[in-house]
Amino acid sequence: MDLENFDLLNLPPELILHVLKKCTYEKINDVSITCKSLHILTEENRKSLPSKDIYHIDLERRRVRAWRDFSWCDRIPFRSIEYISKFFCYVNVKVLTVNKLDEELCAFLIENAEKKSLRFEQLRLFHSVFSLRSHSITSFFQFSASHESICRLMKAAKCHVINFEAVESKLTPVQLGIEGYKNLNALCFEMDDSIGEEFFDSVLEKCQAKKFIFHACDKIPQRFVRNIFEKWLNGSREFDSVRITTNQNFSFDDIISELNIQQQDNSTWTAKNVKGDKATITMRRNNFHFFVAFEVNDNHVEDILYKIPYIE
Repeated sequence: MDLENFDLLNLPPELILHVLKKCTYEKINDVSITCKSLHILTEENRKSLPSKDIYHIDLERRRVRAWRDFSWCDRIPFRSIEYISKFFCYVNVKVLTVNKLDEELCAFLIENAEKKSLRFEQLRLFHSVFSLRSHSITSFFQFSASHESICRLMKAAKCHVINFEAVESKLTPVQLGIEGYKNLNALCFEMDDSIGEEFFDSVLEKCQAKKFIFHACDKIPQRFVRNIFEKWLNGSREFDSVRITTNQNFSFDDIISELNIQQQDNSTWTAKNVKGDKATITMRRNNFHFFVAFEVNDNHVEDILYKIPYIE
């Protein structure tokens, strides 16, 4: 058979689609512009064909930046939601960063996720800082979309990791029970003092996540750290990895008192639970700062979140 001169249109549509499913997103686009018949076939079946892979998209009201990888960044001006819409269709994203997520942006992303196969693995809600130097005022723009809308977005986009980075999540135990949060793989916070004792008393029961990051969260109670160890040791709660940092003078001796945890050196402890899983605990502290990393089996805290490229 002369493959170079083979007429693809001689095949039945279902066989053409079978061939296209083996192609990359870029190759499918090349095929779609060769003739009207193939264009119609590809557009009508976009949802079942491979999507475009992008590592990181940074969405804010001034611009959109899309990283294909760590060395290539496309910049798109945010002229309107309609203008940027084509960049959020049929795309698989590792990390979607949204600066100042409001209900309008959230609805736009939900529509693309539900109708145009927008998929992302991790949602990063990030802050921006606006300074009025003449008045010495610094404002932090927080997200205003409701937690119900955020959960709907994550469900539609098949996202199972959320990172509240330098924003106040204001998550309550009731909101933790919403399906989008309840079924997460990882739940992460950075510098979030809007979550307090009520949140920490319920998060391990309400949320099924096995990976947690609490970075510089200064309302985290000491008993929460002990609670993690106790529940894992007795087999009532599974974890992969947890990292906690707080500007509080916690007593690690009190945290692990009478628990079956063995010290290996000045900063390392090991443990084994009733299920036979093994964990390594790394702890560092001084009068002003406490750090603990809890890693089970072959899981590591540095793998919880994808690294974010920074290219201007």
